[in-house]
Order: sequence, then C-alpha cells, then structure tokens
Amino acid sequence: MPEQDFNATPRQAKFHYGNVAAPATPESLQQLLEKKAVGYVGLETSASPPSLESPPLPVALLVCHGMGQQVRFETIGQVAASLLKHATAQGCTAIGSGVQLSLENDSFLARAELNWTDPEDKPHCVHIYEAYWAPITEGQVTYWETVKFLFAAAWQGIKSSRFFKPCSFQRFLFGDLQDLTIFARTRATLLLVAVALAAQVVAIALVLAKLADQLKQLETSHFAIKQVLEVLLPGIHVLRSTSATPEQKALVVLVLIGWYLLVAEIFFVRYFLIEYAGDVAAYISPYKDSKFEDIRNKIQAVGLNVAKVIYGFDNITPVPDYERVIIAGHSLGSVLAYDTLNAIINLDLTSANPGSRNVVARTTKLITFGSPLDKTAFLFRNQSNHVKDPLREQMASSIQPLILDYPSFRRPNLWTNLWSPLDVISGSLQYYDLPAMQQTQSPLAVENLKDPAGTIPFAAHVQYWTGNLLATTLYEAVK
Repeated sequence: MPEQDFNATPRQAKFHYGNVAAPATPESLQQLLEKKAVGYVGLETSASPPSLESPPLPVALLVCHGMGQQVRFETIGQVAASLLKHATAQGCTAIGSGVQLSLENDSFLARAELNWTDPEDKPHCVHIYEAYWAPITEGQVTYWETVKFLFAAAWQGIKSSRFFKPCSFQRFLFGDLQDLTIFARTRATLLLVAVALAAQVVAIALVLAKLADQLKQLETSHFAIKQVLEVLLPGIHVLRSTSATPEQKALVVLVLIGWYLLVAEIFFVRYFLIEYAGDVAAYISPYKDSKFEDIRNKIQAVGLNVAKVIYGFDNITPVPDYERVIIAGHSLGSVLAYDTLNAIINLDLTSANPGSRNVVARTTKLITFGSPLDKTAFLFRNQSNHVKDPLREQMASSIQPLILDYPSFRRPNLWTNLWSPLDVISGSLQYYDLPAMQQTQSPLAVENLKDPAGTIPFAAHVQYWTGNLLATTLYEAVK
C-alpha cells in the first residue's frame, strides 16, 4: 500500500458490539477498576433517546482488497482516509467515526462508520465493509504453479492474436455472441512479456543455484573469516592485492555491486510472482484445476457472505436497511467485486421470494480501479477447448447478469472503472459492453476514466489510493 494521508480520519471512535454500544467517551483507569468485570465493561444498550430530526440513512460501501499480502482492515482505512480527505476539501466537517462488530458465519464482521456534515449542514453517514480474503491464498500457490499459469496464459493469448494486425474473438454479451476486438499490439506485447518472464525464470534458477553453491562453501569453511569473505565477496583478494591496478579494483567493486543488485532483484521478482501473480493464478486459472477451484470458491464465498449481510439476506446480523449500496474493488479485488455483485443479484432472483431484497435497485455504484477484468475475460474465453460453442458461452454468461441485459441490470452510470496506462495490470474495460455502447459512450456502459495519479511504471498499480480521482469517485458515490 502507498503512504496515505490519514489526517482527516478521526482519532476517536464509538464502538458497538451487535446491538450493544460502548460508552461514548473514554473512561479513566480508576473508573474502569471500580466496575465489576462482568461481560463487556461499561457496555449499554445502543438505544438512544428520541430525536426531533431523523438521523441520515447510512450508505453501505463494500470494498474488496487486491492481490498480495494484505492486513485486515487496512483497505477500510485507505478508503476511509480517501473519503474523509476529499470531504474535508469540499468544506465538510467530520463529526466522529464508529466501529460495529457482529458475529457472522462463526467469525467476526466489523464495519467502519463515518459521519460528516456538508457545507449545507446536511449529515452524511457511510458504513464501510471489507471482503477480506488474503489468508485464503497464503502459501497455497507455488512459484512453479504461478510460472506455469503465466506461460499458459501468454501462449493462449499469442495463439489468439495476430502480429500488428487487429483481429477479434467472440464473447456472449447481452443476448448474442459479439465480435470483440483484439488489438494489433496484443501478440507482440504478449511475446515480449513471455520472453521477459523466461529470462527472469532462467536468472532466478542460475542465481539460486549459485547461492546454494556459496552456502555449501560456507559450510565447509568452518566460518573462518578469510574464507567467508572469499565466498561472500568473490574477488576480494584483488581489492587487497598491492599489485592490482585501480581499474581492476574498480571493476571488482562494480561486479560485486551488480551481483548483489541482481540477487535483490531476483528475490523481489520471485516474491512478486508468488504473492501477487500467485493470487491471480489461483483465482482465474481454468476450472479443471480442482485445487484452484476450491481457492476461488472460498474467495467468492467471502465476498458473497459480506454482501448477504449488507443486503439483509442474513436475518441474524443487525444491519440498517440500506437504500444505497456501493461495491468497490482494487486490482484482483475488482474481479471479486464484479463476481460478488453478480452473485448477490442471482441470489436475489433465485430466492423463494424473487427480488425481495431489491438488490439491483439498491446497488447504485460499482467502482473498479487497477482492474484486470478485460484480461480475465480474454483469458477465460480462450481457456476453453471449444471456443466456438455458443451454448458454453451462454451458460458461462448466465451467472453474470451484468452482461445479460442493460435495462434489467445496468442502471445509468452504474459502473466506473479507473485505469492508468502505466499500470500493466489494469486497462480500459471494453469486453463488458456492446461495442456500439462503448463507442457512443452510453451512460449504461462502463465509464472508463484514465487516472492521472499513475505516474510511475508498475507503481501506478497502487497510486490510485493517493490520487484525487479515486477519492472524488468514492465521495460522489456515497454523498
């Protein structure tokens, strides 16, 4: 995560546990000691005295974090900081925050509660939930499984595209198979990526082999200082030699620096492949891999379970009857956000009382940023052994109502996607709409916004968090 400005985030919060609330103000240590230690200290019912003015109806915001190692509640903190920073810049005044904790599916579900008043003194309340799935993939995907997945994906894309010539592939969208464009640069780009990946794999193998040899030498050196230095700093005898020229010594120094920079780069790339690309491999690999399917199902269950609480499918957890719900996702979390919204719509439509939770009408915004959704659509499409089978395409699309019918499932300005040209993972989403809808910039189509916050290659993937565009998009969605 990039460094975020948390100055606008309140330093104190009210805490609620289910239907029980903690004291509004902190108590002194002496006051706490005087109380009897029975259950929660100082907890009281959350019922408040009647007010002449009804409190504002809260807005629910479900956020799905991206790939890699994430800390629980970190994404909630990032979203809250972006919202409150932008609200403050608009002349709003934060009036405190809160935390609600409840029990859901034998685990605790926490939400952050943000409150502020706008310049017209109108109160606003936002409840932020998180679909936290990071532990599910931790240690589940190996380095070689990730490499295999990446090479297979690149190969499928290379086979399906043309050198410097646009072509098309078919995807079932809105009632029919649609011809979608594969850009002219796709094959060359994928080939370069495959070559770079192959070079990295070879470099990792050679460096690890060399380090293993050095480790063996250390074991046989009995850790004598001179021998250890010779192993760890090859060529150090040249530096200590009185007959070596300055040029020779400088060359040895440069080689040593280059070697350890290479070692650092190799370990970073290997870590990235396992922790980040490994998550992608686990989530979007073909369903024929039962191990990855199990991981994917568990991740999707996390998103769906939180969404069920928000929309009121769970009659146990006490939540407000949210009239507006926003779903947001970063990176691979955007794929989960998309899958979660589709799943909760399907659940609403297939329940005993279809449409009783009014999911489509209550979902007012889907925000994706740093999203690989276009790439996953293309990869999924070309992983089938029968890419021209229309029935398979229809079946695959049946669980994705967002690409089935505009009037039924796409309200105007529902979906906004933030992307950056310097973010190799993200892209403008073109494969989730009819081409004519994108070309005419219909309000029913995905709104693709180029984020100027992405200024550094690769690092642009996380620079959305500190940019103004994401903060503005979130604020406009919840205000």
